[in-house]
Amino acid sequence: MGGQATRESGFRILLVGSLSLVIAFIIYSRLSGANPVPAAQLSGLASAMLAITAASMAAALYGAYLIFRSEQERMAGGAGLMSFITGAFGGRSSWKIMVAATIGYGVFFSFLSQILVFRPDVSFTEKGIPVPSAELIQCCGAPGYMPMLTVYFTDHFLVLVIPVNLILAAVVSIMVGFNVALSIHAYRLRKAVQAKTSLVGGIGAATGLFVGCPTCAGSMVSAILGLGVVGAGAGASALAPFQTAFIAASIPALAIAPFLLAKSIRSVSMCK
Repeated sequence: MGGQATRESGFRILLVGSLSLVIAFIIYSRLSGANPVPAAQLSGLASAMLAITAASMAAALYGAYLIFRSEQERMAGGAGLMSFITGAFGGRSSWKIMVAATIGYGVFFSFLSQILVFRPDVSFTEKGIPVPSAELIQCCGAPGYMPMLTVYFTDHFLVLVIPVNLILAAVVSIMVGFNVALSIHAYRLRKAVQAKTSLVGGIGAATGLFVGCPTCAGSMVSAILGLGVVGAGAGASALAPFQTAFIAASIPALAIAPFLLAKSIRSVSMCK
């Protein structure tokens, strides 16, 4: 009963967190769009929107964690694929690996998606921007893209917070971290993971880099090809129509990979 109650509580928290994000995005977009509220009120509303985004993300992640914990209890000792997935996180080792991989991938993703921006060729102070400082752009854009917060930490480094990009970065990074931890667990049971499992997990991680925005893909291509600023912009524009494809490819691949890994883990366990 305890596990069932935890599961139901997790679903409620996950649902509330997700719905609150969607509703808040829609309300803010309408208030800051065609019929904007006074600037003073909008400033407070923008700050509240960022706070709601952070709180809702935390709630949704906590809800997902409770659901996973309840599944661990429910699937303990079972022979299904889910039991092997949840069983891999029975100790602290896998959780530590997941956290480390999530943070590492998240930082990498953030630089490519331009959440974290380092420009050694640009001096913010020379452009009249005080350092450190923060700038809140209140409108106007599609739901989830406003408000936009820019924080200038140093003369060459800034953080650009766009709600939708931040959410996508968090989701993809956590899924990658989860897959890395599960892959290492499978590797410990067998020296070589099945090729198809590695391929699917790799596709999910690689395409996940481009989920945030087409600019991410343009930056990656320009870095590989050695293109300049013009080349990067052209690359981003050319890849913009494929943004949906990147999203469609990365999330399902990262979601499928754990089950393929679970098959590998189960085969090894049955052999033993």
